[in-house]
Amino acid sequence: MTKNILVLSLILFSTLVTTAQSVVYYPFNSVLGVSSNPNKRLWLDLKFQTNSYFSSLSSDISPEINLNNNPKAKFYTGGGVKLNYLNLAQQNSAFEGYFLNFGFRSAPFEKYKKIQLAFEVSPYASKKFDIGIFRTNFGIGYNFSK
Repeated sequence: MTKNILVLSLILFSTLVTTAQSVVYYPFNSVLGVSSNPNKRLWLDLKFQTNSYFSSLSSDISPEINLNNNPKAKFYTGGGVKLNYLNLAQQNSAFEGYFLNFGFRSAPFEKYKKIQLAFEVSPYASKKFDIGIFRTNFGIGYNFSK
């Protein structure tokens, strides 16, 4: 099961990196997000920690769905899983928990339409549902797609 999750995640990650259409950095949380085209109705989002101890590197993988089609501000929602591949080195599961996303991406600058501000609210629960966190992310991004 753990190997299946790892293989699936690697396939999704390699597909996402080769077709990345948007990058967002959340400086308050030290998280980097890489996404497929967030202007489409359905898109895939991958976030990973950039300032962390090696024992705690984790990544979030989530499909997202846009709730509106406004070019100035797109509201979206989705859900996914949190994985930590370094757990595999200790013979543990890479799977850590579940989360939901509720957020928006705004292009507030008329002259620079590809620059976006992003905000998310993301409740998270561990895989045993014994621990939960209410996470928030605020960052700046660049959308390569039209």
